[in-house]
Amino acid sequence: MNNHKNRPFNNGKYALFAILFSVTLFSCTKQESTTPETKDIKEAVFASGHIEQENQYTVSSTVEGIVQTISVKEGDSVSTSTIIATLKNDVSSNQLDDALAVYHDAVNNASENSPRLQQIQTQINQAKQQLALDQENYTRFKKLYATNSVSQLEFEKMELQYHAAQNNLVALQKSYTETKDALRLNVQRSLVQVNTSKSMLADYKLITPLAGAVNNVFKKQGELIRKGEAVAEIGSGAYLIKLFVSEDDITKINIGQAIAVSINTYTNSVFAAKVTKIYPAFNKTEQSYVLEARFIERPEKMFSGTQLQANIETANRQGVLVIPSEYLLKEHYVLLENGEERNIEIGSKNGEWTEVISGISDKDVIVKPK
Repeated sequence: MNNHKNRPFNNGKYALFAILFSVTLFSCTKQESTTPETKDIKEAVFASGHIEQENQYTVSSTVEGIVQTISVKEGDSVSTSTIIATLKNDVSSNQLDDALAVYHDAVNNASENSPRLQQIQTQINQAKQQLALDQENYTRFKKLYATNSVSQLEFEKMELQYHAAQNNLVALQKSYTETKDALRLNVQRSLVQVNTSKSMLADYKLITPLAGAVNNVFKKQGELIRKGEAVAEIGSGAYLIKLFVSEDDITKINIGQAIAVSINTYTNSVFAAKVTKIYPAFNKTEQSYVLEARFIERPEKMFSGTQLQANIETANRQGVLVIPSEYLLKEHYVLLENGEERNIEIGSKNGEWTEVISGISDKDVIVKPK
């Protein structure tokens, strides 16, 4: 009993704690509330991208080799068919030399004075002389046979010799024609090989298909370059915006929609642009759909490859009833001040606001969920 009487201070402490606890509990149970409000809403799709020129392309190698010379540097102006770089090409040069040697040999063999054709022509000339002689003897023996001056056997022997001379001349003439055709065909085939070798050798000289300015040079003299690798980037024409949009958003985009563009080189400025082109196919490399846009307000200085971010305006609606998105309960419910959980139909939504289509009005008071 004495112990209990000696604890009045402690009882007062517990009583004070209980009062503080009840005050704290009351303040914690008080929830924030608001009412739906009407706002003008601009809906937008986010896209990332970069700046590039209208006629921009890369000069790439179609063969593998060592870079022997680089003929340009960044900022240079180039015309059509300017040599950007040359690659070491010893093997291709040797192949072209061999092809040219074969071609020249074939041309000589196909000429009228070639040894092979001259040999056949000599045989033809001899055959003509022999035919003339045999024809003369045949005519003479025919007359003699008619007067019984020679036997039938002698006449037939001369007749066979005459026909043999005729056939021999025809065969030699045919051989000459066939040989000449074969030699000409050989010339054509060797010329094809020459052109093929020249084409292969030309692949070791990288040239520009269009005029422009050199934006980037990716290789140096002495470096190994593989087939398909880029050597330089060339650009010309107006600057445009290349944008990449996700699959979820592409159906919201139309030609002519306004864009607010933030460029990495102008961090404190936003530039107006509009959508000018929508590529029809999904880009597997970028894993997105690709758009083009043009500046309405141009930056003072632009550089190809500059990264940027864009908001594409897809809708501009006025008088839309909205609530703060944090007041949503179970995705499409709200909590009224009387404790009722009301099912509402919602429309567009972002991290800050959610559109209310039906279920509550601007006179309803809703409570923020705990």
